[in-house]
Amino acid sequence: MSSIPVFLTGALAVQIRHDLHLNASELGGAVGVFFASAALTSIASGKMAERSGFERIMRVCVIMAVIALLGIGLLAHSYLVFLIFLSLAGITNGAVQPAINLFLSNVIPISRQGVAFGIKQAAIPVATFISGLAVPLVALTIGWHYAYLMIAPIGAILYFLIPKGPDKSERKVAKARPVNKVYVAPLIVLAVGMGLGSSAANGLGAFLVSSSVHHGWKPGDAGYLVVLGSVTGMSSRLINGILADRRNGRHFQVVATMVGLGGLGYLMLMSGVGWLIIPATMISYGAGWGWNGLFNFAVVWNYPKSAGYATGITQSGAYLGSVFGPLLFGFIVDRSGYGLAWTSAAFEAIAASLAVIVARRMIVAAPERFTDRGLGSR
Repeated sequence: MSSIPVFLTGALAVQIRHDLHLNASELGGAVGVFFASAALTSIASGKMAERSGFERIMRVCVIMAVIALLGIGLLAHSYLVFLIFLSLAGITNGAVQPAINLFLSNVIPISRQGVAFGIKQAAIPVATFISGLAVPLVALTIGWHYAYLMIAPIGAILYFLIPKGPDKSERKVAKARPVNKVYVAPLIVLAVGMGLGSSAANGLGAFLVSSSVHHGWKPGDAGYLVVLGSVTGMSSRLINGILADRRNGRHFQVVATMVGLGGLGYLMLMSGVGWLIIPATMISYGAGWGWNGLFNFAVVWNYPKSAGYATGITQSGAYLGSVFGPLLFGFIVDRSGYGLAWTSAAFEAIAASLAVIVARRMIVAAPERFTDRGLGSR
């Protein structure tokens, strides 16, 4: 519910741009507004979830997501109104992510957290999967506004399915506990790496359909291309989670490798060759956007007593990267075309891979600085 508004925007980009009279930069700006709003709430939400409980935040966020979807579907007939409700959706996404990460770290056994985070992060390719189907089934038949409206009722169901949090006595005990000292330096470097990787990946989510249409694909077929990428992304995140539970460490090494392979997919998209877009999409979604669950799991593994706070920091990097990624991508497209834009995304992916490697070395070199887990080897 919190992820789908922005990915619907990317998948429905052709119809939205035509209806609201937007250029590529303005579309990138809309996506950027979503993630900028998310960045503002991410770190604060992590601390709040540890103090107030994840249940309360999750319930409020579901309501906010429904309001955002209904607002876009019913009222977004101008760019300004569209931005306002997309901003509300971004605030929701930024607030709910650390709360869910804290929930998983508290209730899921460590031996199964890899697959748990894989399932949780599969929400993003599920959102892009639905968004891809919305192009031929909804946007090209009854209009793009209805795609947002059809998703909103799901929130009412999810509201009652949110698990109960700790009772008041447990929360009082949690508030009375001393605050853990957190080794922040690696988290900052990881936030940079996640920001660069997310910048490239969200350029993919926002502009794959537009790029494919530009290179000769029909809008409906381009929507199914997003569906293919989404299935690949879902499979990648789930498989990575399963393997993580069987692997003894080296999670950040795998993350760095995947982000780097994603750069290859972006370079393939740069070519603009029609048939090459299919394998490029699978590589870009599977590797270049399939590492998020494993990344969050690795952070929680090293910071289990500060999971909300730690992932709040790294997630803020992802949001900031997601702000500038679509903006930069759209700016380059308007001035130099899709080829240079995809090349830029590839360089971002390579830089992200290097940042993750550096952060891991910082963790390995200073295990004594971890009050959460004295391993420093993940």
